Amino acid sequence: MNSNTSTRPILRHRMLAITALALSIALAAWNVSPARAQSDGVTADTAGAPAQAAQPAQDGAADDAQNEKNQASQQAHDAADAAEQELDSASQARDQLESDGASQDQIDAANEAIAQARAAKQAADQAAQSADDAASK
Repeated sequence: MNSNTSTRPILRHRMLAITALALSIALAAWNVSPARAQSDGVTADTAGAPAQAAQPAQDGAADDAQNEKNQASQQAHDAADAAEQELDSASQARDQLESDGASQDQIDAANEAIAQARAAKQAADQAAQSADDAASK
């Protein structure tokens, strides 16, 4: 039974790590790269030849920025999947405690771990949605 009570801190740390990862991915998705900001600042008043020479570099910067957003979106979805697995794991652990006839304190601790896992999953899902929104812009 001792091993069951020691899983609570581990689950808590995992949930915090997943939440922090999801938040950092969402923030990274909203961050506009300096190259992208510079390419947005180019005006039509620029001379034709230098602007044409700079165009491939600007397109490359825009592609890089979009690739970064897509990668951030994928990472956010991976974090959401991991959070869902943690929630499933916490639920299974609680179910096992109940079937083993564990004390109410242990079941309450497992329920708390489920609540934390559910909150982490919701945060990860929201971060994934935000990353998707940023990638589609």
